[in-house]
This record gives sequence, C-alpha cells and structure tokens, in this order.
Amino acid sequence: MTHTRTLGFGTLAVHAAQEPDAHTGAVIPPLSLSTTFAQSAVGEHKGFEYSRSGNPNRDAFEKAVAALEKGEHGLAFASGSSATATILHMLPAGSHVVSVNDVYGGTYRYFTKVAALSKVDVSFVDLADPSNLRSALKDNTKLVWLETPTNPTLRLVDIAAVAEIAHEHGALLVVDNTFLSPYFQNPLTLGADIVVHSVTKYINGHSDVVMGVAV
Repeated sequence: MTHTRTLGFGTLAVHAAQEPDAHTGAVIPPLSLSTTFAQSAVGEHKGFEYSRSGNPNRDAFEKAVAALEKGEHGLAFASGSSATATILHMLPAGSHVVSVNDVYGGTYRYFTKVAALSKVDVSFVDLADPSNLRSALKDNTKLVWLETPTNPTLRLVDIAAVAEIAHEHGALLVVDNTFLSPYFQNPLTLGADIVVHSVTKYINGHSDVVMGVAV
C-alpha cells in the first residue's frame, strides 16, 4: 500500500500488505506452501527463490508490522529471542552494550551467557532516570537496549530522552515494544533505530504462535 503513514491503525491492521493477488484478484493472500520458486534464468526470479530467505506470506507479515510501527522494513524471525540474537550479531567483537536493568529474563540470559562468548560486554543500568545512561556509556558502546514497559514488572523508560543521549554518543537504540504493541506505542517515532517484538505475546495474542519481528 502507499501513504501508510496517513492511515489509521485499524485501516493499516486490515489492509497493510494485503494487496489483491495480481494473477487471480484474490483479496486475501493465499498460503504459500512452496519451499522453492521458479526462476526464468539463474538468479532471475519474481522476488522469491527459496522460503528460507523469503516467501509471500512472510513478506506480507513483515510489511504489515513495519507499517503498524511506522517503519520502512520488517524482518520476521522464528522467535523474539532469534530477533534479539540477530541484532547482537551485528556488533563486532569487543563491543559494549547498555541494557535497561529490568530486562526480560530470556534477553538477560542471552546477553550474559551467549553474547559474552562473542566478546560483547553488556552493562545493566537503571534507565528510569535517563541521565544514568551517560555515566554507563563507554568508548566502545555501540548499542543501547530498552524495554518499556519492562517484562514483567512494567517499569517505564523515557524513549526520547534515552535516544537523544545514545545518539549523541553514536550508539544505536533498540526498543523491545512487546508489552505495548504498535497500537499504543511507536518507538521509531520517539527516536529508536530498531524495534523488536516477541510476536508470541501481544501481537499474536492467542498463545499458539512462536515468532519474533524486528523493524
């Protein structure tokens, strides 16, 4: 769809990335069960070649969540933890990360038990007062990680204030928006660089899907 940022949330939730099928006119995208897509020549395809790298249904989901979060691109993952791991893998060895201290337990375990193996050091800081971030930043701080509200204690952090301090230092700001969902909060509009969700929780809402997404 075009002009998604001028449309209301309800309209985006129903229509974003739901264009009628160009071949059949179907208004609901059919399920794509194919693992492999035909190519007219080597490396020449219609946007999809193998479902590991993308398929029409995942593409539609990614575009829909990106629209709801007022972002440009979305990437779906097998879980929220997979999204977290992928973002941390963007950092070179020797990087430093500042995380809100009241972070989701699975994220805490990844930061302390897995990221450390890649020589990524994480400091956990009380960011209810954003000024605490200044003293925690180091020369090698590449990323600041927030949840707000936090899971499960629902503590709040001022995203815009943290974004300003992080960007002054040249660090990226990632916000886990799982607990509010795009309906109540769009961290990208407050200065975040990346938004992540455990789709398993509020976006899905029915305890029958495990998935993550980053925008």
